[in-house]
Amino acid sequence: METQHQIILGDCLEKLKQIPDESIDLVFADPPYNMSKKKGLGWKFSKHITMQETWDIFSKDGFFEFNVKWLAECFRILKHGGSLWVSGSFHNIYQLGFIIQNMADMKINNSIVWFKPNAQPNITCRMFTESTEHLIWASKNGNDKKWKFNYDATKEEIFDEISPKGKQKRNVWVIPLTPPNEKEAGQHPTQKPTELLKRIIISCTDKGDMVLDPFAGSGTTNLVAMRLGRNSIAIEKDKKYAELIKKRLSKEANEKLFKEAKVILQ
Repeated sequence: METQHQIILGDCLEKLKQIPDESIDLVFADPPYNMSKKKGLGWKFSKHITMQETWDIFSKDGFFEFNVKWLAECFRILKHGGSLWVSGSFHNIYQLGFIIQNMADMKINNSIVWFKPNAQPNITCRMFTESTEHLIWASKNGNDKKWKFNYDATKEEIFDEISPKGKQKRNVWVIPLTPPNEKEAGQHPTQKPTELLKRIIISCTDKGDMVLDPFAGSGTTNLVAMRLGRNSIAIEKDKKYAELIKKRLSKEANEKLFKEAKVILQ
């Protein structure tokens, strides 16, 4: 089966408008969390500064307006029964859930807790160590109960010790942080592990379906879509990361002999 993987360079608020209505089977979004600071965050016992990403800094009102706009576009491009997955931390997930709950014809099916057994320690030593992220799974026109969920396929997957093979899968997923061998093509500060996207894509799509990531980063969503025989669209505003996505996908296509996979950077 021939699959195509399109990488679109630009801001998702503009580029999403170019995607036709009801043309996407699954949207996975790892949007800005709005947790970065202009001066960054410092470790208690080190001079190291982190969390200074300019794309992750918004005013309170600006952040809400931004989330409303991109979520509305994602709703528009989803097919009837299509799935929307968003990831976040306590910094943004409650706001995203509020917006989705108030969107007509969107239904939240599950919230997933992603537990990271090897999470980094708290850098301020003034609160509990953040060891989880949260994912919302919603479906378009979900009230008619026609969303796609590959129940039998998920049972055949070995998720982790909480959800072994042959059993119903639970909404707590144990997945370590992204390993170094998944960052060989380049570094991105918020890169998700392939195992996370594998579970999502298997659960809610079939081979040949179209998967879109509006905040593509290093292209993990698209890489996993390629491996699983799905088509994909990546939208990334930073040229450096768009080139990284192309590098990862092209390398995968060549090494794994996905001769029918076409990678296009626009």
